[in-house]
Amino acid sequence: MIVGDRWRLLIGERQILWGKNDFPSRLMTVFQEQDKYMDADWAQGVDEFNSLPADQEVRPELQTPTGWGDDEDDDDDYDINDRFGYRTTVGTVLTRLRLMGFTPAASRRSMVEIRKSHLKDYGQPEDVLLVSPARGVRGTPHQMSCEEVIDAGLAAHIKACDRHGLDIRRLDLVEMNCLDELEFYFEHDADDPRFLLAALLHGQDPQNTLTMDLSDLLAADYCSSYEDLSAQAVHELNLLTASTGPIIVITEGKFDAQVIPRALRIVRPEIAGYFNFWDLETTKAAGGTDQVVKNMRSFAAAGVMNRVIGILDNDTAGRQAEKQLASAPLPDHYAVCRLPDVDYAQHYPTLGPSGASTDDVTGRACSVEFHFGQDCLLGPDGKPVPVRWKSHIDPMNDYQGELANKPYVQERIKEMLREAEEGEKPLGREWDPMRRLAETLISLAEPEAE
Repeated sequence: MIVGDRWRLLIGERQILWGKNDFPSRLMTVFQEQDKYMDADWAQGVDEFNSLPADQEVRPELQTPTGWGDDEDDDDDYDINDRFGYRTTVGTVLTRLRLMGFTPAASRRSMVEIRKSHLKDYGQPEDVLLVSPARGVRGTPHQMSCEEVIDAGLAAHIKACDRHGLDIRRLDLVEMNCLDELEFYFEHDADDPRFLLAALLHGQDPQNTLTMDLSDLLAADYCSSYEDLSAQAVHELNLLTASTGPIIVITEGKFDAQVIPRALRIVRPEIAGYFNFWDLETTKAAGGTDQVVKNMRSFAAAGVMNRVIGILDNDTAGRQAEKQLASAPLPDHYAVCRLPDVDYAQHYPTLGPSGASTDDVTGRACSVEFHFGQDCLLGPDGKPVPVRWKSHIDPMNDYQGELANKPYVQERIKEMLREAEEGEKPLGREWDPMRRLAETLISLAEPEAE
């Protein structure tokens, strides 16, 4: 028996989109599980047939499930579109598309701008359509704006579609040429098909039905009738977002979010653009280790599928936050790290209740200001700006320290960044901490080996 591996999307009885040998994951996101319909007997028979081992003899009643064949016209009384699939109203799909960011107006506007850009590249006027009777034949100019061409092309596609697909004999010459101008959008390797679907649904009766016929794919064992295919489609796209979307980086403070991206562009310009740092300055969001913890947990609870990395200071509060995040595991594509150790923090001047001393401040007081080399830590007197011991963090049984003159050090770091960005100084060993941080971010962003 031959079974075609096809899917079909229909408005009413018009088959407007279709595909073969693939599962329409992106288009399936406009449906929900409550939209599923099936001929239960037929679907159960197909599922049972597909579950049989290849070497097992097939019982006679399973050899040809009712209505399962390659010729759609064999049984005029049996509607193939009622075997298995998903169906809801055009109005519902338009609402769902808008929630996903696909609107008819935006889609059509984008198509118009692309056409205008294309015509400009070829030195052709925007308000002329070359109407040709056949491909390769020189066309005659027809006065028509880009907006009119796009609208006419979309309308022509709907007009030419019937139950079995596209029949261009329904179109006049101008309509055919307008439709040809949209050929790119109907190719399977073109943009997200939801972009095209939103444009096609413009002006359609919101009470009309939109049906995704998956009967052939079910018969070809692409899926089972009991699976939640719409949820699986969303999950697949979420995984795609996680692997291809921007990597979100959350830092403790505004200064961190300002200088670390600049440093990345200096030490690893080829990868810096893949990391998007949460802009605390613009968003007026609160900073601090507790906010990193709250934000990462909130992102996870909200189902944010981008890779998310939290950067904590290498101090006592950072160690505490790291411990808190480890207590309730985050999704696999979430990660947290502390700023790297620096050797010059092992013997660093400090100020405490008992006076001046020298201590190892690694994991106790190393904020981002420690990670631009020793020179940036020098104060107006030419000596390292000391760390002042502040509060005692009981759960960690340790003190939290902070640079006594942090604003001065921050200004030195800004100057160091400016000089590097303008190429005034070669990049020396003082950039090693940022190089190590870049390697850590890359390592955390990479998926775990299976």
